[in-house]
Amino acid sequence: MNDDIKRLQEEYYATLDLTPNTSRKAPQVQSRAALMVAMAQHMTKTEVGKSFGKDHSTVVHHTGQHEANMFSWDGYQDKYLLAVRLCNMHLRYNSIEDKLKTIRIQIKRLEGLAENLKQELV
Repeated sequence: MNDDIKRLQEEYYATLDLTPNTSRKAPQVQSRAALMVAMAQHMTKTEVGKSFGKDHSTVVHHTGQHEANMFSWDGYQDKYLLAVRLCNMHLRYNSIEDKLKTIRIQIKRLEGLAENLKQELV
């Protein structure tokens, strides 16, 4: 697991004063769900699931339930807001770097296409 992700998860659970486990009790499920949804804004669902030892379908499920959880699951909203704040601190930089890398690759590809079109005009 990426060191940034590990630190993020450690800080998140320490702030909540929880030891993460695979329990189905509400505090554990809420905490996992909130952090998974927040992390999915910066990473693929497969990467998020892997960091929890889960399949991407678990992340898809929690993402689908997110809006309902925000309003009806007491305690979830606070956990989610904490998760978002920590994700922005720990993962935002990596996410921006990845996007810039992708854009640079696309620019090089487009420059190559432009050069090929110029050669056809000559």
